[in-house]
Order: sequence, then C-alpha cells, then structure tokens
Amino acid sequence: MLSNYLNTSWNILAIDDSKLNRAIIKKTLAQINMNVDEAGDGMEGLHALKEKKYDLILVDIVMPKLDGFGFLAKFRDVTGTDFIPVILMTGSDDLNSKIKGLRIGADDFLLKPLNEKELVARVLSLLRLKSAHDELLEKNRLIQKELLAAQQIQKFIIPKDFSFIEYPRISGKYLPIEDIGGDYFDCYKLSETRSGFLIADVTGHGIPAALVMSMSKMIFSIYAPRFTSTSEYLSLINQEMMGLLLSDQYITSFYVIYDDETGKITFTNAGHTRTLYYRASSDKMLALDTFGLFVGISDLAKYEEKSLSVSPGDRLFLYTDGITEIKNSEKEEYGVNRLSKSIRINNGLHGDAFCQAVLDDVESFTALDKRDDDVAFLSVEF
Repeated sequence: MLSNYLNTSWNILAIDDSKLNRAIIKKTLAQINMNVDEAGDGMEGLHALKEKKYDLILVDIVMPKLDGFGFLAKFRDVTGTDFIPVILMTGSDDLNSKIKGLRIGADDFLLKPLNEKELVARVLSLLRLKSAHDELLEKNRLIQKELLAAQQIQKFIIPKDFSFIEYPRISGKYLPIEDIGGDYFDCYKLSETRSGFLIADVTGHGIPAALVMSMSKMIFSIYAPRFTSTSEYLSLINQEMMGLLLSDQYITSFYVIYDDETGKITFTNAGHTRTLYYRASSDKMLALDTFGLFVGISDLAKYEEKSLSVSPGDRLFLYTDGITEIKNSEKEEYGVNRLSKSIRINNGLHGDAFCQAVLDDVESFTALDKRDDDVAFLSVEF
C-alpha cells in the first residue's frame, strides 16, 4: 500500500514558527517522496496557499501573527471547495483544544515533540482519505456530465413542438425532479382524421426510470399507428413490456384517440391518474376513467375502453400524479380539486400561456422546487 504513495509526488505545507520542527517534518517526509514547503506562521501559510496547490497541511497551534486556530478559520477562503487535509500540531494534549480544532477544520492531531513514525502514519492516512475523496469527486463529475448528456437526449425524447397536429391544439410541460425522470407524454398523427395522446409514468426516479421511459416510449410510438382501439393498443403494449421491466417496476399510462370524423375521443386507463375533461358548454369538469392494470405487471391484464363526444372550447388534460400529490409546508396535497379549478379558471388561455398559468397556480400553493416527484401534463384544446 505504501508503494502507491512512494510513486506519487505529494506537496505538503508545514506551518510552524519552530525551524527545528519544520526541519524534522521536511527530512522525514522527503524520505517517502514528499515535497515539503515551509511557513513560519499562519500569515505566511495563507500566502503560500495562494501561490501553490498543496495536498496536505501541517500547522502548529501556537505561533506569532496568526496562530493555528486563526489559520484554520481563514484557509478555506483561499482554497475554496478543494479538500486539503489539515493536521494540527500541539504541545498540549488538551481535549478542549482538540475539539476546537476539529470544529473549525482540522482533520487530525499530532503531539509535539514529533514522533517520526507517527508523523508518517498520520500523513499517509490522510493522503489515503484525500485520494479516495478526489477519486469520488472525479467520478461524481463524470456522472454529472453523463447525466447532463442524458438530460439533453431526454429533451429530444419529450416533444415540445406539437404543430404536426393541426387540430386539436396541443401543449404540455415536463419537469423532472432530477436531471432525468420517468414521466413522459407523446402525441401521434395516426391518420388524416385521427390523433393519439399518451401520458405515462414509470415507477421510481433517476436513471432506471429514465431508461425504462426511453425504451417504453419507443414501443408505444411503434405500435400506435396500427390501432384504432385504445384498449387493444394497451393490451399489446402490456404484452410487449412483460419481461422487459425489473421486478419492482411498472408503468401507468392513459391513452386517448381523437377522431375528427366522429367528433369523439376514445380512451383507456392503465392504472394511471384519471384524465380531466373540461366541458365548456356546462362549465363542468369530468374525470375520465376505465378499468385497467398497470402496464408490464401481468400478462392477464384486461383493458376497458370508453368514448366521449367533444365540442369546441372543451379541453382534455392528461397529467401524472406529481402535480396533484405535491405538498405544501402543512403537508397538504395540491389535489385534483385545486387542479380542476385551475383548469376551469384558466381555460380562456391557450397553449404555453395556459400551461404556465397552471404551473403558477401550483407555485402559489407550494414551491415547485420542493416537490418529490416528476411533473408532466398534456393539454388538448378542442
């Protein structure tokens, strides 16, 4: 294990007003391939940190101008977020001094006069800690970089432009709780007169949910043009997804087909939240629902299909439960009733303006950045 450190050149800063102690530190650590710079007090130590990067610092407590405690209180202002272990050297085994040192930034202690073997052991121990910290930090940076790339890819997966469907008018919002999420929606131009609207929610969050989301979205889009029946469509999707999900994963979804020739929508719910439908002529809100199990949970699942006539001014609102289950500081949920009221009040708005008005209403209830689930919704204006 020591050979790993002998093959690495470490930069050490020894801060002590005693030339003898600095000489002991330099001589001892130089034997194990460590470069030691010296500073006579805390002020000199801070200046050295501005000029060079160090892997570890040894600092005495009692010094002129700026003592060890004063140095500890200031050195993070110079080093920023870099992790540089600090060993506090003291001639006293006073517990209060140790507690104070640990509280303001020390990572370990050495009693003076210095024991060379103990010095080497404590320095190597903290350098191992630094190596592990820096390795984890680099891996985290790589993960964050990959998550950013995945987020950019997912932005292409979740549609923003719905202009390929001239009627009805489509708009939507997608707010993942993490960089990537498992909620999604999609729209399909099935024929000259028929359009399909899908919303779905994969269990869980983060990378596993996002991977399943991407896979299932592809399967949903491949088969959508082949079906005029929403129940038959979800039955086939369920069969296709069986065996592709982990044991604790499933997908809830709600699928709607609008037929311009009949002026009707047909719909099927697969364990998802009930879709809301605003009937403009009566100023009433309907909750659309059918019987159906989650997608991917059982190959025996059956799906029901219902239909509804639509009229100009009506609005179909498909959403995931992240919006209704968001809670305020009193642990009260936003709920379906508030969402329904917001849809009714803002129905005179269109497109992105309507979507933003709904989000603003949620924001007035509680901070959206405090939510613990993805939020996605699709607005269909007739």
